[in-house]
Amino acid sequence: MKCPEHNVKYETVKTTYDQFGVILKDVQCLRCPIDGEELFTLEQAEAIRKRIAVLSPRLKLTRKITRAAGKPSIYLPPEIVKEADLKIGQEVAVYLADKKRIVIEAAK
Repeated sequence: MKCPEHNVKYETVKTTYDQFGVILKDVQCLRCPIDGEELFTLEQAEAIRKRIAVLSPRLKLTRKITRAAGKPSIYLPPEIVKEADLKIGQEVAVYLADKKRIVIEAAK
């Protein structure tokens, strides 16, 4: 498939897909080698839809920020801890994805 604007063949690459706070890593897409524009074929879009559907039932929980030892805290439900294969006492990386999203990942 060719980029209609630059008349060059799209490259098949892996990217990070982000929609409505759902972040999927290593998603296959087509990228224009000239300007980096990314697009998805119907098959790639369907693969994304399926990956999101698997996550949907357990995606979003609402929690209040509380205090523990005088510092802001958020309670993590045991189901999330178990599904993420985290352990009590394990180090995690916490960072801002943007102004509205906080990401918690197992530290490497």
